[in-house]
Amino acid sequence: MTPPPFLTVNLVSGLPGAGKSSIARASGRTSIGLVGADHDAVSGAIAGTGTRGEVMLEIHPSAVPLEVAISVMAAGRDPARHPGTGPIRLGNFVSVLDASTFWRDIRSDALAPEPPVPCATHGEHDRTVADALVQQIEWASVVVINKTDLATAAECADLRDFVRLLNPSCQVVFARHRRSSVGGWLPPREDMLAWLQQSPGWIRQLNGEGLLGASRTGLGCVVYRDPRPFHPGRLAEFLSDRSTDSGEILRSRGLFRLASRPHVVGSWNSAGPSIEFEPTGMGSHDPESPWGQEIAFFGRDLDSARLTANLNACLLDDREFIGGPIEWRALADPFPAWDLDTD
Repeated sequence: MTPPPFLTVNLVSGLPGAGKSSIARASGRTSIGLVGADHDAVSGAIAGTGTRGEVMLEIHPSAVPLEVAISVMAAGRDPARHPGTGPIRLGNFVSVLDASTFWRDIRSDALAPEPPVPCATHGEHDRTVADALVQQIEWASVVVINKTDLATAAECADLRDFVRLLNPSCQVVFARHRRSSVGGWLPPREDMLAWLQQSPGWIRQLNGEGLLGASRTGLGCVVYRDPRPFHPGRLAEFLSDRSTDSGEILRSRGLFRLASRPHVVGSWNSAGPSIEFEPTGMGSHDPESPWGQEIAFFGRDLDSARLTANLNACLLDDREFIGGPIEWRALADPFPAWDLDTD
């Protein structure tokens, strides 16, 4: 068979020991490791293949999958860096999960393995194991649930349902430990990068496109919306004392507003026990920017009414809201300052 006139670069990721190298080899495609994840590292790895057809590019768990995909696309626009391979296109992003350790790892606040070499893509190394797992699921086109023979059937079914909550459109494949033959997965989409950017379940939930409401074992999603901003002190108290009152939150993601920072749209991002707040680049009064809160909560046995009531209690009350942004800025704010780009 004549090989295609381009090189398809598939990405494969997983925590150490999950079996990503075995899965990559079992796919029948040429497998190459990636040291670093910036443009130069990706171009160097691709240049070393000397082939067309398909390759599996193994990425480090500390790397951000979407940023590696962007680096692959950038390498494709720079053919002089990898002569002999022809045009490059982005293939599937394959994430390999260890069914025997997943539920322990998603509840861990331990740091993910450090990157092999410092690079701009990795940034400051503060990603947790849970955060790495969540990103591997949300930015995947194929999720391989590996080592199913080392976990119970209930654990595997729960993991499948959790994957479908976090990424409703990905293909789920099961594999056994040391028997890494896996069935063929679907061919990559024409514009894989654009598809990946819309694949996370939290985006679909906020857009009203969630496919799995709740599993038989209680895994589900609650979407919280309110136009009022959060009182920073009451939100901090909720995160410290009441965030577990309404069930186990395993993942939450969305956009929010702190009253003390009224002109900034914040990014709400939690994975396992860790949570991170950052400013977004969204304009405060842009038509697509939320006035208040739009957050999707994923977890087990979530009590929607109680979670909503607890979050409502963190909002500005009527008297505080009438005070307006000038008074809001004077509220005590216990959260770390945001480094805002004022250029």
